[in-house]
Amino acid sequence: MHRRRLGSELRRLRESAGRTHREVAAHLDCSQGKISQIELGRVPVRTSDVRLMAEFYGATTDQLSTLVDLAQDSKQRGWWQQYPSTAQRPGLQTYLGLETSAKAVSCYGSDPLPELLQTAEYSRALLTSGAQPYGADELQERLTVISTRQQRLLGESPLELWAVLDEAALRRAVGGPAVMRQQLEHLVLLGYRRNVTIQVLPFRTGGHPLMGDRIAVFSFPDDADPQVVHLGDSANSRFLDKPEDTADYLKSFEQVCTRALNPKDSSAFISAIADESPA
Repeated sequence: MHRRRLGSELRRLRESAGRTHREVAAHLDCSQGKISQIELGRVPVRTSDVRLMAEFYGATTDQLSTLVDLAQDSKQRGWWQQYPSTAQRPGLQTYLGLETSAKAVSCYGSDPLPELLQTAEYSRALLTSGAQPYGADELQERLTVISTRQQRLLGESPLELWAVLDEAALRRAVGGPAVMRQQLEHLVLLGYRRNVTIQVLPFRTGGHPLMGDRIAVFSFPDDADPQVVHLGDSANSRFLDKPEDTADYLKSFEQVCTRALNPKDSSAFISAIADESPA
């Protein structure tokens, strides 16, 4: 997020100064591609380069100070980087960086349940059901990462989570009936939190705009930071932040929310499914 904000500010200053990528690249003695990547927030930036760019754009002392602070903050390691397993899943480190910086996350997916809502038993059962078995240490590490992420739902300024759950994810008995019943009961309890909204999209809803998609929408404290839409599964990951790319997905998510049960009815729906499983 610090890189994205820094890149956005540098781009705004460059455009205000009437400078082109070619001119900036010549001033820094680098490629035009590097300038483009910096402005997109995709690469780390040296403080010395930030100063050269800011001075080239005629930035004020206050603007330069803000840019330098952002550049320094962007070099800080995220909490997840201490866990090697986060680098093995495509896009996960970027996803965790966005989730950590976000004030709100909205998500939809047919299967499985979002990790922020999973019980430890459900997570363990899911992780051990794959074709590639994990060693004890890696399994525990992955469970620790999930648990750490879930702490964002607690505290004085918790993450706002809006999750639309497909009925398929509620009926697939991951870990067996007992584990699933506990998971469903956990969802009902989470729905009482002021920062968590859970809706269910029943089978009877039929077709909808997000069929086949698994998305998460990140919103940030600073209104200057555009929303980011993540599209992905266990093998692929895409991040969209340009309004022209995210608009259709945001509209589709709103339509899915409209078609889903309201939170109160969703809670009753989840409870009814839980009652079908043995205690």
